Amino acid sequence: MADTVTTTFSLTKPEVGASADTWGTKLNADLDSIDDLLDGTTAIKPNLTASQWEVGGVAVTSTAAELNILDGVTSTTAELNILDGVTATAAELNILDGVTATAAELNILDGVTATTAEINLIDGGTARGTDALATGDGILINDGGTMKMTNVDTVRTYMEADSVPLAGGTMTGDLLMGANKIGADAGDYMKFTADTQTDWYVNGNNEMRLEADGDLHVDGDVIAYSSTTASSIALKDNVNIIDNALEKLNSLRGVSFNYKHDGRESAGVIAEDVREVLPEAVKIIPPHLGSKEKSLGVNYGALTSILIEAIKELTAKVEKLENK
Repeated sequence: MADTVTTTFSLTKPEVGASADTWGTKLNADLDSIDDLLDGTTAIKPNLTASQWEVGGVAVTSTAAELNILDGVTSTTAELNILDGVTATAAELNILDGVTATAAELNILDGVTATTAEINLIDGGTARGTDALATGDGILINDGGTMKMTNVDTVRTYMEADSVPLAGGTMTGDLLMGANKIGADAGDYMKFTADTQTDWYVNGNNEMRLEADGDLHVDGDVIAYSSTTASSIALKDNVNIIDNALEKLNSLRGVSFNYKHDGRESAGVIAEDVREVLPEAVKIIPPHLGSKEKSLGVNYGALTSILIEAIKELTAKVEKLENK
């Protein structure tokens, strides 16, 4: 009976009944072959069955096709170690399946410190031109250094070229801004204080203010070809003639003066004097453009009532004297 060999590595199986010397020679040679297989001198080519072999006591379930994905990978150990401790699921990692980004494009993320929540802001994002980054829920904007979402459809309505023309054209619809200033530069603008007032600044100076109660403050003259005050009887109740108008008029002082805040010369009456005889013509003014404290204002139009009635009283006295 002749010697035989093993199927995979062709190790000699001595003939049964051969001499002990022959067995020893053949077994020694094959033990050297086994030693070479174990220390890597000779390549081992096992046929492993998926899920039936282990590494460190853990069954390997990857298929040969899946493991072959690493064939040709040139990443260094340090680069591959970036995945150490990654908790992403297979579904999450599979998002990269079919990605065509180049290494240069992916390297843009190198060193990025954004959180998962921040990166998820662009989940489902659809670009709408080069001036906006839109998502399924809104548009990502920079509000005073803070990234936040706002309604895409609303912004798009007013920001697309056919809604807000870049040069010329007409815009339709409302334009509402979250910012509280709009103007030409840092010194010339309108400032909005929600539900309180709107201020106009020129060359850095607060020149005009429109308050929520309807009062308009102007730091200077209001110049117009004409002005009209609503005065119809249909607009008035409790209409009464001013009595003792001449006596009241005589208690007022006509004065000239200079305004403290800018030294401008003017003339008129003193509000405190008017309040004593015609309080209806005096109003308390809250802090405004020219003053940081409350003050009194006079409705000079209302003074015409006392002037008219005073002239009538004086005319009656003249007529009485003439008839004597």
